Amino acid sequence: MDNFKKMKFYFVSTALFMLLNGCAYNKGENPVPVNNNVSYEIDVKPILVTHCFKCHSDTATNPDKPGYALFNNFSEVQRLALKVSTANPNFTVLIARLKNIESPGMPFQEAPLSDSLIQVIQDWVLIGAPNN
Repeated sequence: MDNFKKMKFYFVSTALFMLLNGCAYNKGENPVPVNNNVSYEIDVKPILVTHCFKCHSDTATNPDKPGYALFNNFSEVQRLALKVSTANPNFTVLIARLKNIESPGMPFQEAPLSDSLIQVIQDWVLIGAPNN
């Protein structure tokens, strides 16, 4: 009977650990937009200009590096915004990098964007990253 109690304790402990671990992993998965009317030109592009263009435009200090000038071409921005992250398939590469889920986190070697700014970009991604 003593072995039965130990097995029961082990089973319950393992199940509880898996449940709690699973809940932590699922946090933030399958996000839904807060704002369905977010606009690239009005809402998203100003954030990118302020926080991303200095490294990711044709006037960047290292424009010869692959992918650095992506924000000069909307189709490249859209491709990155819609490409599924390999680090967490519930997010796109752009959102995963802004949330520091995928490496390198962005903005690189600077303070991360606020949650509210990331939410604006994420909302735009969730509605399909339109050129609006």
